[in-house]
Amino acid sequence: MDYFSEAFDGFRPDRDRDAALKFSLCMIAIDNRVEDLLQLIEVANNLGGVEGDPGWIIERRENGETIGYEKWPNSAHFRAYVDTDGYSLLHPEFFADRQTFFRYVGAIVEVYKIYHPEYTEVVDRIEGLIATECG
Repeated sequence: MDYFSEAFDGFRPDRDRDAALKFSLCMIAIDNRVEDLLQLIEVANNLGGVEGDPGWIIERRENGETIGYEKWPNSAHFRAYVDTDGYSLLHPEFFADRQTFFRYVGAIVEVYKIYHPEYTEVVDRIEGLIATECG
């Protein structure tokens, strides 16, 4: 399975502006951490981020939060970052609004569920949240 190709039509670390998000979501899939991803997108959950090796993180901020997020664009609800000491990306940071982030999450879970039917319940919940959010 190649999540980069199947979910995102490839991965070009030397030019993709969204490489940090693609990389981080693929690491979540490879490590079977879709339950963490579910917690990250649930509005009622206080989880502020998911991180892993080699030095990647996806952070979330809620509407109106500004303290600690001064460098975030106003419309951003999610930030993906990959430490350049661990992996070389031209764009190691990517900010996304909720709809953009959910589009990427939807792409990765669509592929993930093919290879991991044992996580169907979690993936169905993620897809349900995306459908509710994005209509």
